[in-house]
Amino acid sequence: MISDNRPRKTLVVIPARGGSKSIPRKNLVPLLGIPLVAYTIDTALKLDFVDRVIVSTDDPEIEFESLRFGSEVIRRSSDISGDLSRDGELLLQILQECKSVSEQDMVLFLRPTHPVRKPETVKKAYRHLMNSKIEVDSLRSMKRNREVIFKSWGIGEDGLALPAYNPKLTSLHDPCNSPRQILPMTYYQDGYVDIFPFSTVSKFRNTSGNKVLPFLIDEFSEDIDNFEELERIENHLKRGNLPEWFAIPKPKS
Repeated sequence: MISDNRPRKTLVVIPARGGSKSIPRKNLVPLLGIPLVAYTIDTALKLDFVDRVIVSTDDPEIEFESLRFGSEVIRRSSDISGDLSRDGELLLQILQECKSVSEQDMVLFLRPTHPVRKPETVKKAYRHLMNSKIEVDSLRSMKRNREVIFKSWGIGEDGLALPAYNPKLTSLHDPCNSPRQILPMTYYQDGYVDIFPFSTVSKFRNTSGNKVLPFLIDEFSEDIDNFEELERIENHLKRGNLPEWFAIPKPKS
């Protein structure tokens, strides 16, 4: 449950700036001959409960391709399109500039680096949030960590190692040296889908808030951050491992 006030509209927002360090022009890089951003647009357009599909970009070529594959485009200002820019900044720009958008509207935040998404899974995530009896600020998709986070360390400014775990997750003394069998499971945010109202962004200046509802993903998906991951998912699809629901996006205009 987000609040007692049901959202007035539901929007998909796709963040797709032009710059990228890991893969230059990543949101336009071809996957099976189609620009990467088109896959997320195609998924969003298949969600029958969504009112608008918006790509936020600072890049004219991404704008052209986004319009060609059927989304709206809102041009993002250059001062919030850098490597260190936060998602909350582009969402606040949309909220402030679009008079038809209100704080009660719900956002499905779909990153274009995640090209293989099952529309029905996104719908399930939305229903999971809407039907939750817990009042939360957002939903975030997650996958189970392969590594045991309680045995992870950071390094402080003094050069000494510090445990990376959150003590609220376990009452065990010295979890770094505990058997893994008795340690709690942990999960990482996988970028499949984040859902929240604009009011969360206004209040917390981020997309998660304080109370996050997890939605666990147990199907094949890949969040592309480098050439190795891009090659892995392209090879996976080329080998004929296409889910029956999956289709190569086609331009709408």
